[in-house]
Amino acid sequence: MNKVFLDTNVLISWVFIINSLHFKSEKVFEAYSEFFWSTFVKKEFDASYGDKLDCLLDFFRKLQKYLENPEKEFYSIGDLLKFAKENYSGELLRNIKSSIFPFWNEYLGFESQIFFLDMEKSIEYCLNDLSLNLESNKLKLEKLMQLSPIRKKNYHNLDAMLESYGVHDEDRIVTLDGHDFACFSSEPVDFVTFDDNCFNGANNLDVLCFNSIKGKYDFKAS
Repeated sequence: MNKVFLDTNVLISWVFIINSLHFKSEKVFEAYSEFFWSTFVKKEFDASYGDKLDCLLDFFRKLQKYLENPEKEFYSIGDLLKFAKENYSGELLRNIKSSIFPFWNEYLGFESQIFFLDMEKSIEYCLNDLSLNLESNKLKLEKLMQLSPIRKKNYHNLDAMLESYGVHDEDRIVTLDGHDFACFSSEPVDFVTFDDNCFNGANNLDVLCFNSIKGKYDFKAS
């Protein structure tokens, strides 16, 4: 496969190793050789990156502080989820929940119960990675990505059709940016999104110029 236009959620999943869709994003980058985003996707990525990083740093620091006076000796994934629900809600909670299982697997292994001192050490390692190593992942991504030309057409009819299928405002902009790029590309361009509504909506429009539209279920572990 060659060219692909990527949605913001794929990029965030690739940069953040402790993300439930990280391994799928790795498969995306293994499947293609040229990667594209629009100015809008880049701005959305930068904002999402900052928000998610701030959210995770806050969560792990609060958890670290909590473990200074633990209520018990051993903790499970369920305890981390409970702590998250007690301290966060909405988008912040969704961001944290999508990272708890990957954090556990990456830093704690596959034990169901972890001694609180080992948990403290693992959180420290994770905070160091978030503070020091994550930026290098972001820089690697920015070197891989190519900027598509600025879209000049509004595609009002296509926008209305996507909206009728439940595709949100930002995802409609991303989809139409990719569609416009694909229409004028000399080579076939795929579109990959991990958002189910965006994937389903785009797949319902057979007039889009993409060679293929793929979602998170199209990329599986080997």
